[in-house]
Amino acid sequence: MNQKTKVWKKRKIIHIDMDSFFASLEIRDKPHLKNKPVAVGGKASERGVLTTCNYVARKYGLHSAMSTKKATQLCKDLIVLPVDITKYRKQSKEIFKIFKCYTKIIEPVSIDEAFLDVTNSSYCNGDPEEMARQIRQCIKNDFRITASAGISSNKLIAKLCSDWNKPDNQFSICDDEIDDFIKNVNLKSIPGIGKVNYKKCYDLKKEVCSDMYDLTIDRLVQLFGSYGYTLFNLIRGIDEREVQTDKIRKSISVEDTFIRDIIDTKSCVIKLKFLYEKLLERCVASNIKKSHIKEIFLKIKFNDFETITRQKKSNNLDLNQFLTLFSENIADVIKPVRLLGLGFKIKEMSKDTSQFDIFDR
Repeated sequence: MNQKTKVWKKRKIIHIDMDSFFASLEIRDKPHLKNKPVAVGGKASERGVLTTCNYVARKYGLHSAMSTKKATQLCKDLIVLPVDITKYRKQSKEIFKIFKCYTKIIEPVSIDEAFLDVTNSSYCNGDPEEMARQIRQCIKNDFRITASAGISSNKLIAKLCSDWNKPDNQFSICDDEIDDFIKNVNLKSIPGIGKVNYKKCYDLKKEVCSDMYDLTIDRLVQLFGSYGYTLFNLIRGIDEREVQTDKIRKSISVEDTFIRDIIDTKSCVIKLKFLYEKLLERCVASNIKKSHIKEIFLKIKFNDFETITRQKKSNNLDLNQFLTLFSENIADVIKPVRLLGLGFKIKEMSKDTSQFDIFDR
């Protein structure tokens, strides 16, 4: 925890991130699991993956999105619990009410994290560090789980700070400290880098942000495309994005990873029809009308993890269009299919018609 008083010249942004949220709630409700390796996710026998795991399990190298089968191989004593999304959503909604006591400018990032703009908040004499401490303490007192927080003058640095002292802690970087802080941050931590772009950096012997400072914008664009413009700023700790209280959904999709690979076209078509019905349900739940659609897409992942995605411009949501998209690209299934997915992209609309509750996702 930082000792000296910070001087905040510009914005004051807090990033709150619950620590292994799903697993923490399960352990809270099942006290006998405390200090044991616990994960939440699908069954190993059904090709499940981990949604999250507690910090005891992470010592074995476990992490979210890891296959449950691999996780149980790495940690023989791992306790894997099923996802209880109803409980998690309910608790999340209650936690978000705490945030509203300090500011109305809140951007939900997911069910267990959010950005808070407290620039003009008068609580705690305007001290964002004290606000973060109080919020974390309220979460601990009221819900018996922990949260971490990052505080800075922009979203990028606040997010990086919240990961700095996890779990159950906080870290802050004020305006004058950003330059010294960001130059030593590993490029893997920068949003948008991803595995492909990181390999490009690695091949250039670039590991931390300051290693990239000798590259001009033109060179970054040459290497990373349009993302190069964004990257030029991010590696210097520059992020002008606002905390958005109204996040506009850009797409909706459904997908299914099969317990057993599909080995014929007919079975794929049956699964696509099932997914189409689920997609329609999502539309109803999210108050999406067919007229809001601008493009549909199809995703296929084979058993060797090769993935193809195909899209088509459309202003309608029709099963036959998805089936045509499938048949035009895969006349016959030549290798086993592991996953199928359907979705569509949404037209830009006014806030009155395009706002969605994050808890309805």
